[in-house]
Amino acid sequence: MKFSIISISFFIILLVTMHTFFVTAQCPTPVPIAYEHVRPGKVVAAYFGGWDKYHATYNVENIEKVADVLTHIIYAFAKPNSKTGLCELADEWADLGANLEHRKKIGGNFGKLLKLKKKYPHLKILLSVGGGTYSKALSEIAKQGKISQFAKSVVQILERYEYVYDHSKLNNEYNHWFEYPELFDGVDLDWEWTGAVPSEDIDGYTQLLKQLSALLKRKFKKMILTTAIQVNSKVISALDLSQVSSYVDWFNIMSYNYGGPNVSGISMNAPICNQWSDYSIDSSINSLMAMGISPAKMVLGIPLYGHVYDKTDSKLGSAFIKTEKTGAFRYNQIKDLYLDNPGCNILWHPKSHVPYAYCPEDQIFVSYDDENSIKIKYMYSKQKRLKGVFFWRLSGDDDDHSLIRSIKE
Repeated sequence: MKFSIISISFFIILLVTMHTFFVTAQCPTPVPIAYEHVRPGKVVAAYFGGWDKYHATYNVENIEKVADVLTHIIYAFAKPNSKTGLCELADEWADLGANLEHRKKIGGNFGKLLKLKKKYPHLKILLSVGGGTYSKALSEIAKQGKISQFAKSVVQILERYEYVYDHSKLNNEYNHWFEYPELFDGVDLDWEWTGAVPSEDIDGYTQLLKQLSALLKRKFKKMILTTAIQVNSKVISALDLSQVSSYVDWFNIMSYNYGGPNVSGISMNAPICNQWSDYSIDSSINSLMAMGISPAKMVLGIPLYGHVYDKTDSKLGSAFIKTEKTGAFRYNQIKDLYLDNPGCNILWHPKSHVPYAYCPEDQIFVSYDDENSIKIKYMYSKQKRLKGVFFWRLSGDDDDHSLIRSIKE
C-alpha cells in the first residue's frame, strides 16, 4: 500500500500533536530546557510563629530537635504600622521579653534564638515582615507614599529596637534600646492579597524590595532578602516578578491552600498534580518558570497543616457543611483527632501524591501531608531544580518533628 505525500504529512502532524498532548498532560512536567543546567539547592527553611508560645505551646527550645535538619529559620512576623509608616515588633514581650522598666537585657524569643544560633552556628535566621493579618497595613503604607521610610525602619530593626514604655512609678514615658547584633541574617517580605492586587501595591511591592535590597547591601556584607509569593494566579500575573527577581535571593512559594473551606467542594490542600483542574503545585511552578523565574530562585512551601471538612463524603468536589470541626488544623492536631482514630480510613491519592483520611461515621474528610508525601515533595523540588523547601510552620509538626525529619531519609 502506497502513502501519498499528503497522507505522510498528516501522519507526522498527528504524531507531533499526540506527543505534545502527552507531554503537556504529564504531571509532574519535565524541567524546561532553559533550566536543565540549574543544580538543585540545599535550603531547608521553616517559619517560626512568635505567637505560638501562647496558642500552640511551641517555644524556641522545641526547635533543637530539628535544628540539624534546618538551614534557615524565618521568624514571623514584624508588624507594619500604617499610622507611623514604620516597622514594629508585633509582641514586645514575646519577642524581646520587654516588661516595662523591669528588663533591660534581651530576652524573649530573640534571646533564645541567639543562644540557639551559638549552639547551631550553621543556622541562618530571617525576620519576616507582614503576613496575612498585617498585609493591609503594607497596602496603606504604599498608598501613603511611605515605602522609603518603612524600608529604613525594617533594616534598623534587624539589630536594635526602641522600646517605649510608661514607667509604672514615675508616670512618665521612657524608652530603651534593645540590641541583638548578629541575630538576623536577612529579611523575608510576606505581602499577601485576598483578591486583585491594587495598582499602587504593585509598584509599592517592587519598590520596597528594591530599596530593601539596596539598604541591606549598603549596611551589611551578607544579608539574605526573600519574599513569600502566593500561588493565586491573579497575584502572580499582576506583580512584576521578573524584575523583583533581581532584588531577592529567592521566592518562598506558598504552594498550599489549593483547596480549603472557602471553596465550594472538598479538595486537596497541596496537591502536586490535580485531577480536576490544572490548579496545583506543578502548574504554579511551571507558571513562574514561564515568567522567567529561575528554579534557582524558588523555594517550595510544604504545609505542616491540613484542612478538615465536616458532613461530607469521600469524593473530591463533594459539598460540606461549615461547623466547628471545619477549618485548618495543625498536623499534630489532625494526627490526634483523626489519624490515630480507628474509625477513620487513611487513604492515598496517586494523582495528587498526597494522603487523605475519611471518617465515615462522622462524615469527616481530611486533607493533609504525611511523611511519604513530604518526601515526594522534597524529591519533586530536586527534580524541578529548585533552591530548596520551606515549612509552614514549625508548631504544626508532632513532638518528634517527624514530618520535617523525614526529608533526611
